[in-house]
Amino acid sequence: MEHHFELRKLIRNSTRELGLTIDEIQVGQFIRYLTHLIEWSHVTNITAIVDPNEIVIKHFIDSLTALVATDFSKNTHILDVGSGAGFPGIPLKIMRSDIRLVLVEPVQKKCSFINSVIGLLKLKDVSTFNGTLEKFAKWPLRQSIDSVVVRALKSEEIRLQIPQLLTPNGKIIFYKTEPLSRDLIGEGFHLLNERTFVLPRGSGKRVVSVIEQDP
Repeated sequence: MEHHFELRKLIRNSTRELGLTIDEIQVGQFIRYLTHLIEWSHVTNITAIVDPNEIVIKHFIDSLTALVATDFSKNTHILDVGSGAGFPGIPLKIMRSDIRLVLVEPVQKKCSFINSVIGLLKLKDVSTFNGTLEKFAKWPLRQSIDSVVVRALKSEEIRLQIPQLLTPNGKIIFYKTEPLSRDLIGEGFHLLNERTFVLPRGSGKRVVSVIEQDP
C-alpha cells in the first residue's frame, strides 16, 4: 500500500477543502478503516474500488459531503440504508462521534465487515441490521430516525418505507450525480437543500440532495 504519510495528507487536505475540521485521531481512524477494507477485499468482494487514493476520495470524502450540505443536530439518530462497506455512515460517524447510527445492509458478508469495523475503531452508539429496509421497517425494536442517508439505492425504492421511520420534519439525504427531480421527491416531502461538489483529483461530481418531511 502507498505510504501512510501520503494517504494521511490526502485525507487531511481533502477534508479541509470541504470546510471540515479533522484531527489526527480521526485521520488515524480513516487509515485503519482503509487498511481493513483492502485486507478484506483481497479475500472477499466488499468493494470494487481497492486503490487507496480512490477509496479516500470516492468513499471517504464523498461520504462526508453530507456534513456540508446539511446540519445534523447533536446526538442525531441516522439510518444508513444499503450501507455496503459502511458508506456513508461510518465516515460520518468518525467525523461526528455524537451521531447515533444504524446501518442497514442485506448482504451478510458486508454486514460482517461493518461489524468488524465498528469493533476495530471502537465506535459507540453504532449498530447494524442485516436485512432489507422493508424488514427493518417491520422490526419492533427499532427507534424513530432523524435522518436517512442513501448512497446506493434508487430514491423510489425507499419512499414507501421511509416516512413511517422518520421523526416529524425528518430528512432524507440522497447522494447522486444529478439534481433530484420533482417526481423523485414525492408527496409529503419538500427540497430543503441541494449542493454540488467536485471531488478531488478529477474524480467526478457529487450532488447531495436533502429533502425534509412536511409538517
